[in-house]
Amino acid sequence: MGFIEKHLSSNERIVYKGHLHWFAFMGGIFTLFILWAIAVGICLYNHLEWWIPTLITAVIMIIGYLYTSLVMKNTEYYITNRRLIVKKGILERQTTELRLSKCEGVLVNQSMLGRIFNYGTISITTGEVVNDYKFLASPIKFRTMINEVLDMKEPDENA
Repeated sequence: MGFIEKHLSSNERIVYKGHLHWFAFMGGIFTLFILWAIAVGICLYNHLEWWIPTLITAVIMIIGYLYTSLVMKNTEYYITNRRLIVKKGILERQTTELRLSKCEGVLVNQSMLGRIFNYGTISITTGEVVNDYKFLASPIKFRTMINEVLDMKEPDENA
């Protein structure tokens, strides 16, 4: 039984589990590639061994991959029948809870790359407060699940 399952209130159940998209780390990967290219260029220009920056970059990439894996594994988005719970953190834990009864609107923002790779930002409005959750995988599905839970809670207007 995981952290979230242990902390659910009575009659509360998990409806959907979302996760962070791998595209959240593309900026770091791109920066690492640019730094590697610059280092190799400097080595070739100065007639130094080019394999040294390549080896250093490989070690940094392995460390970065392990870190990324830990971050992705430890960042979870849960929709229950009562609230949205976001759990983050590797060594320290940060948990955010939002009662879905307070939710006024759910917005999805996707760039062109977000639509291609299926990630985006979910913005949930509660009064004047906007809660943004960036690089969420399958944001349309996430929004649909939140709306389904909200629809279950609304009384039938035709009755």
